[in-house]
Amino acid sequence: MRVLVNSTQMKKCDSNTIQHYGVPSLVLMERAALGVVEEVEKQNLSNNNILVVCGSGNNGGDGFAIGRILSQRGYKVTFVLAGYKEKASTETKQQIKICLMYGANILDAIPDMEYGAVIDAVFGIGVNREIQGNYYKIIQQMNQLRAWKVAVDIPSGIHTDTGEVMGIAFQADMTVTFAFEKIGIMIYPGAAYAGKVVVKDIGIGKESFLEEKCTTYCLEKSDIFKVPKRLNYSNKGTYGKVLVVAGHKNMAGAAFFSGKSAYATGAGLVKVYTEETNRTIIQELLPEAVLETYEAKSEIEKTLLDSLSWASVVVAGPGIGTDEVSEHMIRIILENAKVPVILDADGLNIVSHHKEWLRERNMPLIVTPHLGEMARLIEKSIFDIQKQLLQVAGEFAKEYNVICVLKDAKTVIALPDGTTFINTSGNNGMATAGAGDVLTGVIAGLLAQKMEPMQAAPLGVYLHGTGADWMVEKTGTYGMMAQDIIEGIRQVLKEIDKEGI
Repeated sequence: MRVLVNSTQMKKCDSNTIQHYGVPSLVLMERAALGVVEEVEKQNLSNNNILVVCGSGNNGGDGFAIGRILSQRGYKVTFVLAGYKEKASTETKQQIKICLMYGANILDAIPDMEYGAVIDAVFGIGVNREIQGNYYKIIQQMNQLRAWKVAVDIPSGIHTDTGEVMGIAFQADMTVTFAFEKIGIMIYPGAAYAGKVVVKDIGIGKESFLEEKCTTYCLEKSDIFKVPKRLNYSNKGTYGKVLVVAGHKNMAGAAFFSGKSAYATGAGLVKVYTEETNRTIIQELLPEAVLETYEAKSEIEKTLLDSLSWASVVVAGPGIGTDEVSEHMIRIILENAKVPVILDADGLNIVSHHKEWLRERNMPLIVTPHLGEMARLIEKSIFDIQKQLLQVAGEFAKEYNVICVLKDAKTVIALPDGTTFINTSGNNGMATAGAGDVLTGVIAGLLAQKMEPMQAAPLGVYLHGTGADWMVEKTGTYGMMAQDIIEGIRQVLKEIDKEGI
């Protein structure tokens, strides 16, 4: 699990390293510069001309140090100061002075020539307003150049906390960031501007947080091994019972995908509670499932209450529709369930009209909205939500004391205590019908095996994406389907068996 930081946290870590631990700022700057130079030299550029565009803040100081080192190693470096020398930070003034002593010529405009690489050191993590004027023109010109492009710490113009493009942003092929990955290049649209992200150790570590708590994380491959261990002495009851309340009339797909993915993740038993017309389809597609159906609203309360008393975890909502019968089922579940519930899809659309139900429940609750469902839940536009994914998910989690899995190309998982996760696994082949139902089943499968909800939600999201990544070589992104993701999850978990975990 890796730590992600916003601009305030990174600035504090930088300051703590300098003031508390006594590491000089120029030492950190030199180490940052060496990290970027290392990545530039790996490219084996055919054109030795390198353009380094620097701002007047410390990011610009990094840039001047980078250019100076590259020049000393034989590259032809063109320095451009996209700011005002008199407004430069103390460290940047020192780096400019050093460059001038080495004979560098610092320009105020980009010369028209061919470059092998363009290095963006204009703004760094400090941008919080829209870029205009000369800065806009310079970044636009940098983007138009045909060369390999690398951003220093974060592409100029990307908001460090939200990933928002502040009017314009540098389009990098690689971002070399320092100490920790920045939130703004882990979520879209910032992630689309960062290219490949490389993290360099410059002497700032977790200890530089001092007494402050890290709040944002992303999972990584080693976290897959947190999936609960299988026991030699066990039976199907050992691995829990998943109740899947899903599927409206002649809408069996969601129930099938959720149920099958729960089994694929390791659940011992799955019961599908669905409308009678789905009986034959579910029996044929998922004969391993226990099946219970209903035909009329009058028969739901008793049978559903019996099923709730049977379950270790409940999936509620995929494909159930939003009519009176479906609303009745969701209310029964939220009023009576004593085990963790995952509320998804139509279940969320129903609750958007009855949000008081979220406060009145007596069980752990995970909600899994996509952007449209979240827009209905909080009555905001999708556009506004996309601009502040972490904040929206975090506020909803805290207000309703739920775990919020806000699904997007980079899904955000927010816990009620303020901890958030940004998912980094997965690919665009997952933009396909049924993928969300698979995710719900995966999280349910982990919960059934007694994993705590605050662990099961982020791990389930990561495993879901990892399954899709495993399958992409076989299916490609165009042809990927929900069942392929399930097969990929099975293959990923198979690796755990090989490791003897």
